[in-house]
Amino acid sequence: MMEWLHRARRRLANIARYGLGPEARARKQADQAKRRNAGFFESDRWQHDKAVSRRRYSSYGEYVEHQSGKLEEVLPRLRETEDDDFAEFRRRFGSCPQLRAVRTVLCLGARLGTEVKALHALGYFAVGIDLNPGEGNRCVLPGDFHDVVFPDGSVDAVYCNALDHAFDLDKVMAEVRRLLRPGGLFVLDLLQGYDEERGFVPGEYEAIMWRDHEEFIKRVGDLGGFVLETVRPLGYTRRDHWTQAVFRKPASATAEARALAAAEA
Repeated sequence: MMEWLHRARRRLANIARYGLGPEARARKQADQAKRRNAGFFESDRWQHDKAVSRRRYSSYGEYVEHQSGKLEEVLPRLRETEDDDFAEFRRRFGSCPQLRAVRTVLCLGARLGTEVKALHALGYFAVGIDLNPGEGNRCVLPGDFHDVVFPDGSVDAVYCNALDHAFDLDKVMAEVRRLLRPGGLFVLDLLQGYDEERGFVPGEYEAIMWRDHEEFIKRVGDLGGFVLETVRPLGYTRRDHWTQAVFRKPASATAEARALAAAEA
C-alpha cells in the first residue's frame, strides 16, 4: 500500500511539473539529463581522472551509509519494473554460452535479487549479497562485495552489474578472484561510459564511472588477473545500453600468478 501511494504521489508531482504526453516526457528527460550533468561534470563531489571518475567520500563509513540508503528511494521503481527485469536477466543468462557449464553463481550488489530469481528459474544454485537487501529478502543476504564472507574458491561464477557502486575497485576484484574456483567465470554487465555515444552519466548513488566501457573492461580483467573470453552488446534496457563481458579465472595457480604479473608490468 505504501509503495502504491509513493508511486501515485510521484506521478502526480511529475504531471504537475511537466504535464502529460510525449512532450512532457521529453521535458522531464531533458531536465533529468541537465541535473545529472551538473551533478557529475560540474560538481566537486567527483574526482575526474583520465579513465575513471570517483565520487568523493570522507570515509568508508560514509560510503556504506550512502549506498545503504539507495533501496528506500528506488524500491517503488524496482517493483514497477520487476517482471520486465526478470525477463531481461533470464534472456541475458540463458544466452550466455559459458554459463551452461556452471552450477553455482554469486550475485554482487543484487538489491531485490531479480537476477538471482532469473538464475533459479534457469536451474542454477544462486544467491546474492547487498549492503541493504531489504526486509524479508529470501534471495539476497546482507553483505559487502569488498569483503565477502564466503570461502576461497567456493563458487563457479560471480555475476555483477553494479561495479559503478564500488568504493575500491581493486578490493572488489581481489574478492572476485578469491571467491572463484580455478577456471571459474566472472560475468560483468556494464553501461556505456560517460564519454561515449548515449553514454551513462552517474546520478545520486553511483560511486565510480568509466569514460569508455572497452577501456574499463580491460582494467577489470587486469585487476582480476582474468582472461577475457567474450564481449557482446546486450542492447537497451529502457534508455540505457548494456554490454556483457565474460572473464575466466586461470585454471592453475601458476597461470593466475602469470596473468597478475603481466597486468602489473
